[in-house]
Amino acid sequence: MELILILLVFGIIAYLAVIIMRAFDRVAGRGSKQVSDGIRDSAGNEKRIPCPMCGEKILSTAKLCRFCKTPLNDATSNHNQSTD
Repeated sequence: MELILILLVFGIIAYLAVIIMRAFDRVAGRGSKQVSDGIRDSAGNEKRIPCPMCGEKILSTAKLCRFCKTPLNDATSNHNQSTD
């Protein structure tokens, strides 16, 4: 009886976790296609440039550095692309 109760609670928690993760994707504006595209793009196919503030390598299309959170504008991105 205890085992059945434990499995039932685990199943409910796992189901709620999936629902919460899908809600976060929906809030972020990512559908299943965007999520799978993001996974595919993260394989290293896209060009990376150094952040002008911290120097870490970021995607050339980034709008915000994921390391130092510096907002990047098109002029900064274009400048970095031309220096590589």
